[in-house]
Amino acid sequence: MNDPSERITLSLRPRPGHEGGSHPSGETGTARLPAGLDQAVYAELKQATQTYDYLSRFGDPVEFWEAVRLARSRRGVTNSADGTPDASAGDNGLADELQVIRRQLSPMVRDLRRFLVKVSDLPAAGEPLEVALGFLLASSREHQAVAKWLAESDKHLGKAASKLRSLSEIAAPYLEVLRPWRLDGARGSGGAASPAPAGRSPGSPAAAPAPAPAVAIQPELLENFRRAFLSRQIFAETDLQAAFWEILMLNTAERLPCQTRLDQLAQAKKDRQLAAFHEEARALHSRILPLRARHGRWVDATASYLRSLPGMPQDSSLFDMTLGFFVVESGSMDRARRWLEQPEARAKEAADQFSSLARQAKAYLAALK
Repeated sequence: MNDPSERITLSLRPRPGHEGGSHPSGETGTARLPAGLDQAVYAELKQATQTYDYLSRFGDPVEFWEAVRLARSRRGVTNSADGTPDASAGDNGLADELQVIRRQLSPMVRDLRRFLVKVSDLPAAGEPLEVALGFLLASSREHQAVAKWLAESDKHLGKAASKLRSLSEIAAPYLEVLRPWRLDGARGSGGAASPAPAGRSPGSPAAAPAPAPAVAIQPELLENFRRAFLSRQIFAETDLQAAFWEILMLNTAERLPCQTRLDQLAQAKKDRQLAAFHEEARALHSRILPLRARHGRWVDATASYLRSLPGMPQDSSLFDMTLGFFVVESGSMDRARRWLEQPEARAKEAADQFSSLARQAKAYLAALK
């Protein structure tokens, strides 16, 4: 358990100069809280819940930590007295700020979620864990702790579990004051349930699955992906065999040399210098051979294991692209080794991670079009 004196500074403590700032709704400024709860923390958390509900209406997947960051940056939604979002919500820079937050933090949060798969004794999945993550990610200072967890993952499993349990306990009494609101249940200060989707009665037991979080496109990875497609096309034209993971790994490890050679290949093709085109293609392909010798065995074994799991992409091209994304991730060889050493125990972890990467591959593919 952390020192109690750290509690507010680790979560939603207002920035200097903003104590008692804008309140999420008309009654927030005078809400009577149980002893020990901080009015400003409550106000910011309530605004985060209202912002989360507001964004969820538009079909754009939103995570609770994003709503917390929006409230922290004073771009959250404020409900009017009748419980409806303020009409000016769309004019306060919310959409632009959300994109900034996603570009800056989504890659770290994605890696954090993968790290947490290995952590035992976390708060329960769903609202307890998501709100704890919201408290954690509200503080830019805590991002340094997250970075340390990810850099030395095996050393910090216990610290991560302790931190998130503590933050979940801190959040719990605030959530009780906010009831009947729930992250996956009632919406709004009145506690009314969300309207049922068209074509389904409110009493229907089969609710639609929640949309997956949006994928944050990283420009450098997108550029590596683009060059990999160009390289693959050249290899196909010159009858040179290469797996997509090999091509993406090459274009990730040797970005500038690959771009230079691709430019030379494009010029040779434009000038119809076929001999030079084939020579340059073979030179580019030769850079793959050391990668194949070093990584081919474990990648092939991992691919065979993944294909045996349920829920894997049926499209072979998508599977190959997703495998490429997995291989170029930091720590992929060690992760694959753990999966292969404990194939049954790690099956869900492997399937979940690969499915997440498949969504990423689809998003990058769409971004190239």
